[in-house]
Amino acid sequence: MNKKNLVLPAVLVVAAAVVAAIQLWPSPLKDLRAKNLCLGMLTKETAGLLDDHKGGKLVVDEDKGEDAEADPVFSTICFVGRETSKDTTPRTQYTLDARPADTLNEPAKDAAPVGGGHSGWIGPRQSEVQLPASCAKPMGASAPHVTVTLKVAQGVLVKEDWDTAALISKSRTILLEGVGNLTEQYDCTT
Repeated sequence: MNKKNLVLPAVLVVAAAVVAAIQLWPSPLKDLRAKNLCLGMLTKETAGLLDDHKGGKLVVDEDKGEDAEADPVFSTICFVGRETSKDTTPRTQYTLDARPADTLNEPAKDAAPVGGGHSGWIGPRQSEVQLPASCAKPMGASAPHVTVTLKVAQGVLVKEDWDTAALISKSRTILLEGVGNLTEQYDCTT
């Protein structure tokens, strides 16, 4: 057999092996997404912090949008809910999502600064925290910043008796874990 005819198949085999190794190689992004909820942002314990106390199993629905991006982080809204055997659909406790942003939205009147060196605010109903500026590029953001937004469902607010301090504390824990895990996934810590 002519050696010239073996070069192309050999190159193709090597290229396929490299692609397979890259796909199978462990990475923080793959590891966190495999073991955590909400595209790797939350552990199960933290995901269950905001609760309407009506019982039920914790369920997470990562509603992937129709954006054809290879990485679904910007086209997915994570719905965290509870369901029991008598529920026809899970009761939403809150939503969590990440979006490219030019700036943060104005904070709610009863919001507190997120603190800990992060830009953003935590409110009893909605909260927003910006990831470090170094995250936008590795995440493929179309804007200079990436904002993680948490929206708390009405049932949780009522069950917490609108206790702003308790809601802000639990929301802060959820958001800071989400931000920390995203910065680890994309290796863009401050």
